Parts: sequence; C-alpha cells; structure tokens
Amino acid sequence: MQCRVLKVSRSGYYAWLKSKPSPTTQKQTEIVQKIRAVHLNVSQDYGSPRVHRELVESGVNCCENTVAKLMRREGIAARTRRRFKVVTTNSNHNGPIAENHLNRQFIAERPNQVWLTDFTYIATDAGFAYLCAVEDLFSRKIVGWAVGDTIDARLACDALRQAIDLRSPDPGLVVHSDRGLQFASDAFRSLLDDHHLVPSMSRRGNCYDNAPMESFFGRFKVEHVQWHDFASIRDARQSVAEYISGFYDTSRRHSSIGYLSPVEFENQHRIESQLAC
Repeated sequence: MQCRVLKVSRSGYYAWLKSKPSPTTQKQTEIVQKIRAVHLNVSQDYGSPRVHRELVESGVNCCENTVAKLMRREGIAARTRRRFKVVTTNSNHNGPIAENHLNRQFIAERPNQVWLTDFTYIATDAGFAYLCAVEDLFSRKIVGWAVGDTIDARLACDALRQAIDLRSPDPGLVVHSDRGLQFASDAFRSLLDDHHLVPSMSRRGNCYDNAPMESFFGRFKVEHVQWHDFASIRDARQSVAEYISGFYDTSRRHSSIGYLSPVEFENQHRIESQLAC
C-alpha cells in the first residue's frame, strides 16, 4: 500500500531500505558528532569559525563552510547576550586628560608594548561587583584584574599593579583607558609615573577607541556572567579568576591572533624570537 501511495516500485523500496548511507552522509554524521562534542565540552559560545578550528586541531578534515552549514542544519549556535547596562564611566571631572596615543591603531608588535584597561560590572545578590581588567593588546591576554564593590581609583590601581608585578614592563609602555575619573586620578597617574608608563585616553564618549577591551568584556558577559548566579562579591571574584585563568587566557581561540589562545600566541612569539636570534 505504501508503494502504491508513494508511486514507487516494491523492489526500489526494499533496495532503499537495505542501502547504506553514502560516504558523504557518513562523514557529515561524524562531523556533526564532533561539532556537538566541541559545543558541549569546549565552549557553547563558539560559532562556526572557532568550532572549525577546534575540529582541524583534533585532526578532522573539513572546511569552515561545511561546519557552518551543518551547524545551521542541526540548530547548533553560539549563545547570545542578554541586554542590560550599568554606566561605569564618569568623564565629567576636572582631572587631567591624556593624549590619545593609540588612536584606534589596535596593533602591537610585541608583548608589553600597549595595555588597555577599563571597568565593567557583575550583578550579585549582594549588589554590583565591579571588575577592572588590563589587557595586553599584542596577545589579547588579561595580564591584570581586580574585583571590588566600589568602582574607584583603588580598584584601577590594584589591577594595574598586578599587571606590573606579573609582567615587569619596560619604561614607555602605553596604558590606554577611557576618560573615567578613576584613570585621571592622582593615584593612578602616580602609579604610571612610578614605573615610567605612558597614559593614553580615548576621545570623550567614544567606546570604539578602546574596542579590544570592550570586546573582552562583551565576550566575558556572553560566555560566562549571564550563565551564573553570584551570591556575593567573593563569589564573583572567584568566578572571574576561573574564567580568565582557566579559559580565556589559556584556551579561548581569538580570531585576531590566528585562532590561538593568548598563552599559545605568546609562546609562539617567544619561540620565533629565540629562533630569530
């Protein structure tokens, strides 16, 4: 009856029933299984470019377009961000404004040449926690950070001081920020002067002048913050440490540095520099 309704021969139906999947179908099935494994075990926030790079690194021979097509077909997509905004920049002050040395030239030739810094917020049951982070423009590595319950110059200094202690930069390193009161404060500027670092500030109200730093905070919110509940400032601080040290710096693939992690990119640079000498 089925054959009559579908207008196919009985022999054709039984041939189809006993047939094996084509090599192409088998390969696509295998790729989909590996895509699901990456999505589950590596990051649910990876789109097709980063998923493709994970597959290639694991020995899977496939192109990025195929991965994108299969992810669309299977409904596998990166998580998206919930919109909520707290203002963290107060540029209405009489503090000194540094020259914009960066001027949207988001390229560094070596580590510890340009650092970026800024604030963001984390909602907790005990109120807002604030994160100040310092990013190395060369590798996109977070080299210093601090979390507190007030968004003040002390927090900015704590993050910068951690970066200085860990990286020991040479004099002349550029530290770029927005025009917030914290970065124009006497304490922050004194810390820069003590280590012979050069301050740089974005134009007024222009977040694109510090785009890589904004990008980090955006990914941090999408990939981590919105999927966790924090009971206290302490919980938020511990979670930030786990994200930065356990994933972002060591594992997360960045398109701007060839889909390597910041640690891998710096290690590669170090090896190439040694070979060049």
